[in-house]
Amino acid sequence: MEIKKAMEIYFDKQRDFWQSKFGTLPKVPYNNENQINNPTIIPDSVDEEDYVEWQPITQEVENIDFSELEARTGIKINPKIKQYYNSYWFLSLVGEIDNTILDFSTIPYGIDIVGLAERCYLSGIEKFPDGGAHFGLGYAYVDGDDSYLIYVENETTMVKCVQVEDNIVIEMGALEDVISKMDVGM
Repeated sequence: MEIKKAMEIYFDKQRDFWQSKFGTLPKVPYNNENQINNPTIIPDSVDEEDYVEWQPITQEVENIDFSELEARTGIKINPKIKQYYNSYWFLSLVGEIDNTILDFSTIPYGIDIVGLAERCYLSGIEKFPDGGAHFGLGYAYVDGDDSYLIYVENETTMVKCVQVEDNIVIEMGALEDVISKMDVGM
């Protein structure tokens, strides 16, 4: 399955959850990070608690050029990881799979995608200095412990929840499988 299709499956579930539970599109806190010139935001939808409705938007530019980043890092970025960064602008991708809550970092409209991918790659070097290339993608909550980070391994696209302090690594599955199978909630 393509990453874009997996994200489409997830975003459909997310939209349906919010619509059936609250009668709205998904909402996120309205703040400086997501409010400026962001077409994912639904205009005039800020509620009394400063939350705003939003919807994912397919990225207009396909096939962003990662060649300079690949040259700087000395790795060939997995095509599925490129697809992850190159599919949608979104403000929330949170769900549960195998009793683990995954909270993927946003890809807000207009962010420098190559710069974001580089920061995520550098985060992976810190946590996996001798273990192959990994990209940091967010945070995870495992058995009530919110100290886990989400990484995706470049070679296999295996999603890993990593608790750095105790050196615990939980493998969740391939990136597209994890995203498409996540149950949506709050």
